[in-house]
Amino acid sequence: MRKITVAVFMIGIIATVVAAGVAADGPEKKNVTNKMCPVSGGPVMEKYRTEYKGQYVYVCCEGCLNEFNKTPDAFVAKMSKEERDAIAVNEVCPVSKEPIDKTKSVEFEGRKVYFCCDHCIDKYKKDHPTAK
Repeated sequence: MRKITVAVFMIGIIATVVAAGVAADGPEKKNVTNKMCPVSGGPVMEKYRTEYKGQYVYVCCEGCLNEFNKTPDAFVAKMSKEERDAIAVNEVCPVSKEPIDKTKSVEFEGRKVYFCCDHCIDKYKKDHPTAK
């Protein structure tokens, strides 16, 4: 009986340690701009996105993607300030701090990042190897 009690106790400790490790890691990071679907209000999915005024906007499903594309300005107007800020295009090159050229961009972590020149794109890609 004592062995069973010790075994159950050990399983409990292991389960607690595993659960604490999962909680410490938190939810998986999504590479998206906005976190909430501007159509349904639910969490977005990386595979459903469209471009709006030079930046990606994410939605939760294909149906919401179709709805968003019909009247994007109306849905963006309903987004929180935080979500609207998340879909804003950067106006300054992150490398040189000069004004951007909207023909010079890469995708990084689910958003378009704009630059002033090809040299800055190359430098950014060296520092951010997953940028494409």
